[in-house]
Amino acid sequence: MNYCMVSKVMRRIRRKAFLLITLGMILCLGTMALGAQREQAQRVYYEAVFIHSGDTLWQIAKEYKADNEKIEHMISEIMKINGMRSENIISGESLIVPIKK
Repeated sequence: MNYCMVSKVMRRIRRKAFLLITLGMILCLGTMALGAQREQAQRVYYEAVFIHSGDTLWQIAKEYKADNEKIEHMISEIMKINGMRSENIISGESLIVPIKK
């Protein structure tokens, strides 16, 4: 092979390498941006919920949990926020419940 052919082959290789690196960087940046949006999208607010006769912690957690959240996790959060040691709740009291939006 002469120098001119080798030079053309090297240019093609460099172009393909540049293209692959550029595409990789775009994918990485896009993935990072989506992750940042997910973190930003979910904000936590707190609401006082009055407990009525017959209410259970399970029902309250089910009503206020986020769509992708397990009820057990929500119960755990409610108990932690309110300093509860058991799942027993009393009619007439109120609970602070996290609302994720």
